[in-house]
Amino acid sequence: MSIRQKVLLGFGLAILAVIIIAVLAYRSILGFIKTAQWVANTRLVLETQETLLRHLTEAESACRGYLITGDDRSLQPYEQVLPLVYSDFGRLKLLVADNPRQCIRLSDLREELTNKLHALAGIVQLRRSQGGAIALRRFAKSDGQASMQAIRVIMADFEHEEHRLLMERSGLTDAIAQRTIFSVLLGSMVTISLLIVAVGLILRDIRARREAEELLADERNLLRSLIDAIPEHIFVKDQRGRYVLDNVAHRKFLKANDLNEIVGKSVFYFFPQELAALYHADDQALIQTGNSIINREEPAVTTEGKLIWLSTTKVPLRDVSGALIGLVCVSTDISERKAAEEKLRVFAAQLERSNNELRDFASVASHDLQEPLRKIQAFSDRLRAKCHDSIGEQGRDYLDRMQSAAGRMQTLIQDLLTLSRVSSKAQPFVELDLDQIIKGVISDLEVRIEQTGARIELGYLPKIEADPIQMRQLFQNLLSNALKFQKQGQCPEVIISSKILELQDHQPSGVGPGDEVCQVMIKDNGIGFEEQFTEQIFALFQRLHSRQEYEGTGIGLAVCRKIAHRHGGSIVAKSVKDQGATFIVTLPVKQIASF
Repeated sequence: MSIRQKVLLGFGLAILAVIIIAVLAYRSILGFIKTAQWVANTRLVLETQETLLRHLTEAESACRGYLITGDDRSLQPYEQVLPLVYSDFGRLKLLVADNPRQCIRLSDLREELTNKLHALAGIVQLRRSQGGAIALRRFAKSDGQASMQAIRVIMADFEHEEHRLLMERSGLTDAIAQRTIFSVLLGSMVTISLLIVAVGLILRDIRARREAEELLADERNLLRSLIDAIPEHIFVKDQRGRYVLDNVAHRKFLKANDLNEIVGKSVFYFFPQELAALYHADDQALIQTGNSIINREEPAVTTEGKLIWLSTTKVPLRDVSGALIGLVCVSTDISERKAAEEKLRVFAAQLERSNNELRDFASVASHDLQEPLRKIQAFSDRLRAKCHDSIGEQGRDYLDRMQSAAGRMQTLIQDLLTLSRVSSKAQPFVELDLDQIIKGVISDLEVRIEQTGARIELGYLPKIEADPIQMRQLFQNLLSNALKFQKQGQCPEVIISSKILELQDHQPSGVGPGDEVCQVMIKDNGIGFEEQFTEQIFALFQRLHSRQEYEGTGIGLAVCRKIAHRHGGSIVAKSVKDQGATFIVTLPVKQIASF
């Protein structure tokens, strides 16, 4: 709920409370007025009743005076108050018309008043006609005193009832007044409480909003700093293609010093008309379709007319309701990368020519370089056969050395050809059974195994996708080394095992996290080597022992590593001097690319 809504709700509740208080107060005031009218009416009844009794008493006194004096002037009070008695009675009747009990008493009072007034009128008439003595005797014998006493009794009951009503209505008036005061005070307290709560909530929301605005300002400053620190060109445009926001790198590209020089302007302000029209049409196409542009590489022209290459990403900018209101663009100057790619392309072309030349050289080496060696070996054999006795002991030694060097040279050429053919004469990858491959290698090495008394333990080996010829060559080199590099008088023992692993990180070049690889371990009990030579043994022409100790050209393990790399795998060695060596070949089970 927004602050505006809370303010409206708080003051609305306060106004509602005031209205309720006003209604209750109004009703209480109406009740108070009504009870006050009742009290006033009761007081008026009491006053009228007293007036009636006084007028009646005055009439009786005037009659007595007239009976004694016989002076007509004594009757004037009687004649004056007599109409007032009737008037008081009529007024009293109207005042208690809504009280049935009092109406009954008035009915009795009317009868008594009528009798009393008739009696007084008769006495006055008798005085005038027969004299005072007879009138006095008649007045003394008449029931006038009894009538007056009855009237007084009725008037006393009447007055008692009115006093009771006066007390009751006075109490009701006080109760209504107290209830009204209580309602007003309670309503005022509720209203004040609601206002206090509303003001507290509003102040809390204002404080929270101020904190949010400060946090937003901090985040905006942080975002502004981050955007300005990014070397890529970043800018935001509205639907009409006008700049709304950009970073320092983009402003430098446009040769602008401040954001105010950018905001509200379009590309037509910074670029030539034709070029700006192309940029604007590209932006409008994205705004109208809503389709993003991701990492599009394109040439661009700076404000100075310099041609550069940019990698551009443009995405639609939408408001909270999802309506498209502009676009956001991030572009990176990739001119240096493009130049490097061009250099790399030229270098790759040169490398391709060099590889072709090497392949041509390998083709020539396979025939032309070996032909002189074969002639040397052939003529040396003839020389040994025909001139064996004539050349002497020293000549035969020279001849043996020459033939040995020619043989080593031929072996070296064959190994170099083998190394070059790992890539040039490679066969397609097919599914093969490593168990069958290694059993074939063991069969080829059967004579060597019998001569050395070697024991080979072969464990489970899986099926993988690989080049069959190169796999045979890889494991033949490794097994040959395991049989060759042995201590004098010790029978070779070779253990071949494997396991399937699922990589958790990206290690070999041909597999990624989650792919399965096969690890083949070839462990021997030979002479081993020191840990510092772990990488050196895979280098070309690197030997750890002399030719007199162990034969070879130092190319076999280099061929093994090149084959492993070509299959997207790897080969490593672990050893301790005089404690044997273990070669671990890691190969993908499934090939995802050609190497």
